[in-house]
Amino acid sequence: MTGRRVASPEAAQVVRRRSGGGLAMLGVAAALIVGCAALTAGFCAYADSYDKVFPGVTLGNEDLSGLSREELETLVTADTFLSGSVAITAGGEELGRRTQRELGAYINSGKLAEAAWSVGREKGGMGWLKNGWTMFCGLVGVQVDTDLVIYYDDDTLRQTAQEMASVFDQEQVDGSYELREDGVYATKPADGRTLDQPGLIRAMTRLNGAAGEAEAPFETVPGQELDLEAVAQELNAEPSPARYDIEQGKVVDGKIGVSLDPQAAAFALDAAAPGETIRLPGDVTYPSLTAEELEAVLFRDELGTVTTRVGGTSVRRNNVKLAGACCDGIILNDGDIFDYNAVVGKRTTARGFGAAPAYVNGETVETVGGGICQVSSTIYYATLLSNLEIVERYAHRYAPSYITWGMDATVSWGGPEFRFRNNTGYPIRLDVTYKNSQITVTVVGTKVDDTYVKMTYKNLGDTPYETEYVETEELDWGTQQQKQSPYTGHQVVSYRNVYSGDGSLISQEQEAKSNYKSRNEIILVGTRGKPASGGTTIPDFGGDNSGTVSDIPLPPDEDYDEPTLPPDDGSPGLSIFG
Repeated sequence: MTGRRVASPEAAQVVRRRSGGGLAMLGVAAALIVGCAALTAGFCAYADSYDKVFPGVTLGNEDLSGLSREELETLVTADTFLSGSVAITAGGEELGRRTQRELGAYINSGKLAEAAWSVGREKGGMGWLKNGWTMFCGLVGVQVDTDLVIYYDDDTLRQTAQEMASVFDQEQVDGSYELREDGVYATKPADGRTLDQPGLIRAMTRLNGAAGEAEAPFETVPGQELDLEAVAQELNAEPSPARYDIEQGKVVDGKIGVSLDPQAAAFALDAAAPGETIRLPGDVTYPSLTAEELEAVLFRDELGTVTTRVGGTSVRRNNVKLAGACCDGIILNDGDIFDYNAVVGKRTTARGFGAAPAYVNGETVETVGGGICQVSSTIYYATLLSNLEIVERYAHRYAPSYITWGMDATVSWGGPEFRFRNNTGYPIRLDVTYKNSQITVTVVGTKVDDTYVKMTYKNLGDTPYETEYVETEELDWGTQQQKQSPYTGHQVVSYRNVYSGDGSLISQEQEAKSNYKSRNEIILVGTRGKPASGGTTIPDFGGDNSGTVSDIPLPPDEDYDEPTLPPDDGSPGLSIFG
């Protein structure tokens, strides 16, 4: 009853505050300590006698609280913790589904159960206290998570990643084209993609046995676009048959004809799916003649042949021989043009050509290469008989004696030219031989029918020559000498006559007009030693003093080559074909 005792008020009050309040606090603290100790001892004793999994203990997503040891071992199995389904995706695309067991996941059930059971069961004095605290925490709702340790079989993970890659991976497809028998085909480009397999393995194991989605990283490789403008530029061409490659000396295949509109092709390709191959709009034409077909008929037939006699000096004959050798073996594919001057080249002494008589501007002069017009004329006649296309031909100024009228072709370096085109559809070859003062030109190729050609001509009229007498002191009185032989002019039209194999005339067409000029005969009359009372030196033959070529034969050593090009005055002597 001390507390109720009365004394000096101030003194009593002081004593109470110092003594009575402190004792009360000490009492409370002592009571709490005793209470906590008793409570702790109670929890510790309870924990020490607890024969089940402590409250709040979890493993993964499973609450194991209150399970007996037997129940715990029954629950902690692979079927409980590894039955979740994993969706494997890449770029939002599901590649497949696998359970954790199918991914090669496994656990150590005994070890996990032991880890869960050992929670709150530490040994020793401190362990006794910790166990009580663990029991207390579990009862008030605090969770104690036990690590769920998942193991994976590496081989199974790699195999799964490879399987997913086989589903997902795509080869990069570049835009391409292919020329086929029925057209031009193009493939639209498609991006390639490659699954990051190690990255997928990391994503699958990151789930730690739970169900969920494993997103795989991947790499994209863009496909290269097709340049249709360049394709059209490369392919577009006219078809051409197989031909003879002169440099290689063999038959080679021709070209395929292609007509491709790049804009229409681009429109069609845009509508296709990536990686799809489609036929582009356009036309494809294959050669009409293959290399194998051409090889079987190459240079099989004689198309035409002509032989002319070579007269004149040995120099002239050698010029003819050299020019013929230049033309021998020349091969022309279909459509090729033979150019005589280009083939023979410039006639020079360095190349072996010599000076021989030729007519230049109507005068007989010694010209290097004189006589080579006989080769061009012989070739011209042979090409006519071969039914070839004449591109350019000029008649001689005077009618030559070594070939039929209208069948000659004069040439000169710098013009005139002689050219013809191979229009047979097959390669042709010129075979030129010189033997026994004769030159022979044969055109060999491939005949596709039994037709043949005969050449004829018609003389539309003659231009007679006159005889001119010229006095000269270089000759004695009473003597005469021919300075210039005469020629009668002729207006000749030649015709190409095509016959069938049975001799029936199929066609007759005018080939050319040849206007051969006339040339007067010049007789020199001597005046040296003329008598003072002498008369005239010019004989009187009467009439018009005209004659013909047959009256005075052509000298064997003269030729009528290398004239200058006559003026283009509309004269029928100038004939150009092409």
